[in-house]
Amino acid sequence: MNNKKILLILLMFSLFISIFAVNNKDSRKTLLIYSRGYSFLSTKVEHKLKEALINQGKYRLVERDINVMNEIERILHGLTSKDNFNLNQLAADYIVYIEVIDAESYRKTDEYDNIWYEYHIEGAYRLIDIETSQILEIKTIDAVGTHYVSQYVSEYEAKEMAREEAISSLVNTLVYRMNKLFLISGKIIGIEGNLRVLVNIGRNNGVYKGMMFSFAKNYEINGDVYRKTSGKLVTKEVSSNSAILEILEEPEFALDNTVSVIENPDISPFRAHFSLSMTTKLPDIYSLRMDFLIDNYKNFTYGVFVEFSDDINTFYTSTGLNIRYTPEYTFGNLNLGADLYISSYYNTEIDYNEDYIADVGIGITPIIGLELKPHKNFGIIIESGYTFESSIGGNYPANNAPYIKAGIDLIF
Repeated sequence: MNNKKILLILLMFSLFISIFAVNNKDSRKTLLIYSRGYSFLSTKVEHKLKEALINQGKYRLVERDINVMNEIERILHGLTSKDNFNLNQLAADYIVYIEVIDAESYRKTDEYDNIWYEYHIEGAYRLIDIETSQILEIKTIDAVGTHYVSQYVSEYEAKEMAREEAISSLVNTLVYRMNKLFLISGKIIGIEGNLRVLVNIGRNNGVYKGMMFSFAKNYEINGDVYRKTSGKLVTKEVSSNSAILEILEEPEFALDNTVSVIENPDISPFRAHFSLSMTTKLPDIYSLRMDFLIDNYKNFTYGVFVEFSDDINTFYTSTGLNIRYTPEYTFGNLNLGADLYISSYYNTEIDYNEDYIADVGIGITPIIGLELKPHKNFGIIIESGYTFESSIGGNYPANNAPYIKAGIDLIF
């Protein structure tokens, strides 16, 4: 092999390495976290924030130089000029400056002698662009944690748990604020039916599994550009420079080459439902029922419900779990599942004395039904089943009977 061939091979190899290095460049935002204030709390908040950001994977973190940070603190407090100070020496894109301004613990009681602790933290943070020295955001955050004293939790433990809850609340708010400010966007490079899309952003851009996105489309009106977001996607698979997003809700506009995706930390991979219905337990027990539910876009809905009826002399109250398998069709959903509940009974004609044992029963109702959806956020529910009950206290009148339910479903 002559020298020219060897030189050509070396040049091609160098080009390959250069392209590979560019494609695998970590382009995540680099943050430097710095805290001050109450020494113990500040250290704990800083540690928890770093832990949360590293676990999330959207940002890179660098350690601080204590001498440089002391100088920054003097600049932030107006004790020295920033004219002769170069922030670029920090090797980061942004400084997250956190200060714990105040922290107080409160012991509280109520008329029933219940005891709980509330822990309040007042924190402030600034987000500083190192390249321009510009403060991008400044905010005061009030975080509160609460924990009750019980036979299993001492007052000391309740106070400590309330403090930990307040710290977690403060950290979660800080992470949310940064995520809202640094939204990740990318181009769609492939579509698999109406189920999944492939995008040109990945782990090196800060994308992580479970990250939520919306579709985005730009419109130009009188020379001004407006962005409209719609739909919902969740990240299922992530590689270095690309990711696969599952479509949970389709956008209001057509998917074409002008549509992109943008991170949306305000949405979740679940939908909330509030259902209001009338029920009948044959032959003559009529009730009002409220359900508070969530679904996971995977034909599975679950939550809790409250049901109560008021007749001339009797009053029933039931609380329980609602579990449904809800495969979707063009008309709406088929509902298959069960209600598991505990019910109490009160008869106004009975003179209850101090030795009264509550009339309580448990029950299960296998359910089959339909939900018609004239709109994606509104449904009409019709269900039927058979109730099986058993008394577990007092003289609860167990009633095994057919069950009918009809109502509306509001979807958020």
